[in-house]
Amino acid sequence: MRVRTFALAAAACAGLGLAGSAGAGTASAATPFVIPQIGAAGVELDHGETQALADSPVPALIDRYAPRNAVIVGLQPDSTFAQNGNAVFADIPAIVGEAAAHPDGSVDVVLSPKGLGIFQVW
Repeated sequence: MRVRTFALAAAACAGLGLAGSAGAGTASAATPFVIPQIGAAGVELDHGETQALADSPVPALIDRYAPRNAVIVGLQPDSTFAQNGNAVFADIPAIVGEAAAHPDGSVDVVLSPKGLGIFQVW
């Protein structure tokens, strides 16, 4: 189960990078980053890449196949989605879609030992 979860999360990160790059044009690419202290790596998507991601099937695939306890979501304080403690009442396509609809919104995607993190940024 752990290996399958990691493989799915790694595939999701790769898919996010490809979806963002393909939709945003050749001059643009997701910006990778590493957080070695916690063993995490990820990509920062710009607004165009986030819009391309929102229009792709990747968020729905993550929502459908990633185990719920392996997905971490970070919402902006002015997000329209309800949150109760650690519980967020929205699916991944809606979370990415909200960031894409915000004028300067984007998402950061992080793969860590705790799971796959998707964080809104604006």
